[in-house]
Amino acid sequence: MKAVKQNRILKGVLIACAAVILILSVALAVTAVKNKNFRANGDSAAQAYASLSEENASINEARAKEAESYQNQIQEQGAAFSSEKDALNQTIADLNKQISIKHASQAAEKATAPTPSPAPAEQQGSTDLSAKTIYLTFDDGPSARTPEVLQILADNGVKATFFVKNGGKYNHYMQDIVAQGHTIALHTYTHSYSGIYASDEAYLNDLQQISDLVYNETGVRTKIMRFPGGSSNTVSKKYNQGVMTRMTQKVTEMGYLYYDWNLSSGDAAGGTVPASTIINNCRKVPRNNTVIVLMHDAGDKQTTVEALPEVIAYYKAAGCSFAAIDENTPPIHQKVAN
Repeated sequence: MKAVKQNRILKGVLIACAAVILILSVALAVTAVKNKNFRANGDSAAQAYASLSEENASINEARAKEAESYQNQIQEQGAAFSSEKDALNQTIADLNKQISIKHASQAAEKATAPTPSPAPAEQQGSTDLSAKTIYLTFDDGPSARTPEVLQILADNGVKATFFVKNGGKYNHYMQDIVAQGHTIALHTYTHSYSGIYASDEAYLNDLQQISDLVYNETGVRTKIMRFPGGSSNTVSKKYNQGVMTRMTQKVTEMGYLYYDWNLSSGDAAGGTVPASTIINNCRKVPRNNTVIVLMHDAGDKQTTVEALPEVIAYYKAAGCSFAAIDENTPPIHQKVAN
């Protein structure tokens, strides 16, 4: 019985060993398969890595070539710009040289040129003006300045022409103008450019109004007139295209005589013009022997009053004669610009 029992134990041990061997074999087989798969995967990864490295190398090489190309282009453009800059600088240098030569030539010509003869005395306002007749004309009165102007004219024995407008409370000075032997003439009733030049009818109505006012104040129905701004004014173009062309023709047909001027005292400029400026302007006598001087009789023209005695003295010293405009006075017309 003991032997049987031992055999059973031995048999069990053998079976257990066989089982262990079997398990170990299976484990070894599994391990071998895994190792084989790992090696296969490793080889695949190595191949992929090698392929990726090769692709990156190709990309880097392409980028290097592209960068080299850009660098070459930049260098070529820089060389071209440098060449253009050098050419431009050379052109500038050549031009400066030509200018220097021209200036030197002009300076040499100027140094050797004869001194030009002075312009005729008539154009310079020379004192040799005895052939000229001076017509002093005053626009925009009557005003607070009118009695002062009349007194200066009387003191110097000079007759003048007053182109009047509606002076309101000063209108009674129109009688003094006529009584002292001066010419009273028509300028405008309102002196509103936007109103009188708005239409042909508006201008003619304004002209009739000032004509009637002068007649009512003085009993004189004058045909001597002056357009506000003169016949050459372009302000009227803002309100009525061509109105001056039509009106200069129309008033002539109606029997009016319009007068502009060929010498301006400059006292119409903005603000108070210095008396010295007015005097100097009046010395710029034109070529024409009929010299119609534009001045103003308005409340703010104190410097015109101050300048007037010296202006008269200048013309007298130059041998000029004085007169008031009448129907026989040669017309002075500016070029109509509207």
